[in-house]
Amino acid sequence: MSELRDILANSITDRMTYTGETVKNLRTGKTFKAEYEEISDIEMNEALGRDPRESATLHVQDRIAAATLFANDKIEIRMNGVTAKFVVLGGRRKDNPGSSQVEFGLMKFVQGRDT
Repeated sequence: MSELRDILANSITDRMTYTGETVKNLRTGKTFKAEYEEISDIEMNEALGRDPRESATLHVQDRIAAATLFANDKIEIRMNGVTAKFVVLGGRRKDNPGSSQVEFGLMKFVQGRDT
């Protein structure tokens, strides 16, 4: 049983020390850290007649930064040495008081289509 506790303790420690990706709010110019989670239901989006572009969830622990992020804001996320642009989706914000993070739905930004 102590091995299981050690595994859980290590997981919690790793989670607490993970700083996330650097995110820049292009409207305000401010940067903050957040966790990026890919959503791989692109085929489902197409089947339902939704926009087939890449979708993601952004987990923001900094509530001050989360309060300044609004629907249709454009953001840049730097991951693995590559910068990608996304649009914050309206209606996909989750701010559960029991969670330490605020979640935002994102969709990949396409120049010309989202301007």
